[in-house]
Amino acid sequence: MTGQTIAEAQGAVRALLDRTLAGSGLTSNEYVALRVADARRVGDLAGFLAGQRQLGLDPAGATELVEGLHKRGLLCEGSITPAGMALFAEVNARVNATTARLYDAMDEDDLATTQRVLTDVIARAEEISRAGS
Repeated sequence: MTGQTIAEAQGAVRALLDRTLAGSGLTSNEYVALRVADARRVGDLAGFLAGQRQLGLDPAGATELVEGLHKRGLLCEGSITPAGMALFAEVNARVNATTARLYDAMDEDDLATTQRVLTDVIARAEEISRAGS
């Protein structure tokens, strides 16, 4: 496994998410924000999202994302609104169906091994990053 393979897999999965979200009115980052607002109940949603490197958001971008969802009535004070929940539930059902198709034919042991390896890659990358080299 190489960094290139990991990047290609991430890109392919992100493109699949974008296609699944097409027509919903949500970008992939907006979907993730609603998912976090529904599942995690974080106090500072924008701050949490800015800390998620895979989203590619700096603090200003994360704040803009959350404010946009507030303006559309999908979030209120960082919590998902009934309108946001209805949209999220509809879109999440599509995402879950696509995800099931993606992983359905894969061996469970292979998936477990892949998860362990990728978790280790993440931890090592963060360790190296903290060490400054």
